[in-house]
Amino acid sequence: MMDYPSSSSHDDPEVRGRFARAAMLLKEEPLSPEAVSLLRANIGCGCSDSMVLLGDVFADGDEAQRKESIGLFRAASEAGNSSGTRNLAYCHAVGLNCAKDKAIAAGLFEKAAEMGNPRAMCNIGVMYDYGNGVDQSPEKAFQWYLRSAEAGYTRGMTNLGEFYMRGRGTDKDLAEAERWLSRSGSPRALCRLAEIYLDEKGDPGTGTEFLRRSAEGDYSKALLRMGAMLEASDRAEAVRMYSEAARKGNKEAISRLESMGEPVPESFMSKGRKKS
Repeated sequence: MMDYPSSSSHDDPEVRGRFARAAMLLKEEPLSPEAVSLLRANIGCGCSDSMVLLGDVFADGDEAQRKESIGLFRAASEAGNSSGTRNLAYCHAVGLNCAKDKAIAAGLFEKAAEMGNPRAMCNIGVMYDYGNGVDQSPEKAFQWYLRSAEAGYTRGMTNLGEFYMRGRGTDKDLAEAERWLSRSGSPRALCRLAEIYLDEKGDPGTGTEFLRRSAEGDYSKALLRMGAMLEASDRAEAVRMYSEAARKGNKEAISRLESMGEPVPESFMSKGRKKS
């Protein structure tokens, strides 16, 4: 997901007012002509937040607008806007309206991270984690996740907690893992907390509660594990959970349904949606 500015930091209150008006209009009409006009007026005043927002709006527009979108992100980046830099990185990472190039993406993510963007800190951490566009380095990934987490980004907290949990890029430290995963509170983080209590601490009561909360948040791995725990005592509920996980593209859940002779629902993955 790209950064989507909700306000302008421009010094001129009139510019900030036009931005607020444009943002409101865009909620009602994705390509509002008035909003576009207001943002263009702001861009003429050097408002880089307006460059980013108009770039976001045009990213899914017609061919000319898509091309302009990249130019707007680049201009915002050159003006020192970390969200413009991060959005340009994202476009290169996935090939959105430009050539896909993970090396360029990694460089831009790191630039945005150094500019103080917490989401970009997590992004470049992922690049180092998997060796996408850079040499793989769990140690560098850990350092970027730490910076992202300390800056308050939830996904950075979750990734950092996982690194502490597994001793990846740092020493294994379940207390630190639990601290960061608890601060995150995302469905994935709750699932990892469940794993700590179920598999490391031998506390099934607490572990199952975390797992239940993660499953309620539709995290597919939690749905899968809860289904496995319930299969013997409540087949119908287990099938429901497997089906929810399967809809999110979880291959193990699909396999489990097939082995039980249950119908497999259409996967979100087949519709081009991301796996949970």
